[in-house]
Amino acid sequence: MPARSSLATRILVVFGGAITVSLLAASLAPLVRMNAIVDEGQQDLSSLMADVWDRIDRSQSGAQTRWAEESTESEHAGISARRLSLDRARRDAEHDPFLASALDRFLTDPRQDEVHAARRGLTSFEYRYVRALRSGPPESRELKGVILLDRRSYEASRLLLVNIAYLVAAGTAIVAFSLTAFYFLANRLILRPVRALTSTAEKVREGDLAIRSEIRTGDEFERLAETFNLMLGDLSSTQDQLRSINRALDTKLNELAEANVALYDAAKLKGEFLANVSHELRTPLNSIIGFAELLLEIARAEAPSDGELAPPVQKRVRYLENIVAASRGLLELINSLLEMARIEAGRVDLRLERISLRDACQGLLGLIAPLADKKGLTLKLELSDDLPVIETDPTKFQQVVFNLLSNAVKFTESPERSAKPGVVTLRAERLVASQAGGQSERVRVSVIDTGPGIPPEEIGKIFDKFHQVDRGHTREHPGTGLGLAITKELAGILQGEVTVFSEVGRGSMFSLILPVRTDPDLAAEIQIEAGFRGKVAGRRTWF
Repeated sequence: MPARSSLATRILVVFGGAITVSLLAASLAPLVRMNAIVDEGQQDLSSLMADVWDRIDRSQSGAQTRWAEESTESEHAGISARRLSLDRARRDAEHDPFLASALDRFLTDPRQDEVHAARRGLTSFEYRYVRALRSGPPESRELKGVILLDRRSYEASRLLLVNIAYLVAAGTAIVAFSLTAFYFLANRLILRPVRALTSTAEKVREGDLAIRSEIRTGDEFERLAETFNLMLGDLSSTQDQLRSINRALDTKLNELAEANVALYDAAKLKGEFLANVSHELRTPLNSIIGFAELLLEIARAEAPSDGELAPPVQKRVRYLENIVAASRGLLELINSLLEMARIEAGRVDLRLERISLRDACQGLLGLIAPLADKKGLTLKLELSDDLPVIETDPTKFQQVVFNLLSNAVKFTESPERSAKPGVVTLRAERLVASQAGGQSERVRVSVIDTGPGIPPEEIGKIFDKFHQVDRGHTREHPGTGLGLAITKELAGILQGEVTVFSEVGRGSMFSLILPVRTDPDLAAEIQIEAGFRGKVAGRRTWF
């Protein structure tokens, strides 16, 4: 059946096929029985005709059988009858399989006296009949000859064809009547309710939720229609509720939009104020640091030749050192805020140069050495022999690695306070390009420390802005929580990534993974994205 055929067509085809198959199966037994009845009648007729011919033949031959004779034969109206002696029958059986089979049965079973055979043709049936002629007592009758009867019957063929025609006509009439009655019943009991429900569903699809199905059949279709009506009622009620909710949401949305505009203006004003104040604070702060360092040098120069400072001078030196340390911490905070504002505003440009990774790592380790020596930490440098010359922004690369080194030195305890030696290792190595992943050649610069480590639940948060693992008021290592956030942003601008592996009590390893060659197209995309982000943020920065 076609995939888009109607339900009525499908029902008629299925039901008609089922009726046809059932009638064919039911007609098979009567047809076989009719054939058997015709065959039995023809066998009785053959036996009767053989009796009649035998009496006629005996009367014509002197009322006694002479077995020495070869045979007697007569033929009339398509019927051939022959009386054969046993010797003649055996000679004829050499060319007649039916006669040979009959003789074999007669000789094997003395009680067997008749054998029938039939062959059906298109317009007539051919019947063969063999009767045994025996003599002697019943218990030992001897076969003396046979009567062979061959005849053609047109009436048997006609009767069988008539019976088949009656069966076909009756079956056709039954199928036609059944299909007509079934179509009427199916149309009234099934198709009409289905069409009514379909029509109602079409109107609902067009948006008419006020329509209801009016089916009164008293069966499952009526219950289905009632359920459909209840569903429409619930749908209409839900739609009214949704309209009310949408109106309330529209009101809230307008309120949120107004609040969002106010927040946007406030955030913009805050960003401008922060950038402006940070910029204005940096200039006088540099002057404070410069004069404080100058006064510190003058105070230290007042020391006598034996190196001992007077108590008032020692107090002044201590105060000046505190001023310098606090000023430098404040300057670092301002620089971090300005750097983050610059990144968020999309004002970070890439200046690509070819740099030696070996020389860059040695220089960075030299920069961090004074801080490490002050805490008594050991610095190590591990460089692979095959380090390539990379193409990147030297300033941003040094800023990222220096931030990682500075954090490692800051959070690694000195040997005086810890039972284990404090070691900070800077490692640079070449990564093999992955052809399967389509990755280009890359390098990895890792900073490994023996600090306290980072708890697993905090690793996913350490790159967030203003997030610090120790957030207490008495934390030992003060800071703004912007260092790692800036590091992650700069690594993304350099087309790299920062990874971290840490274990509490054993230390941490921060790694910067960079491509050996920077992709200019990707750099342009990052620059456009940063500029768009800066416009969306609505920030104005002065630096």
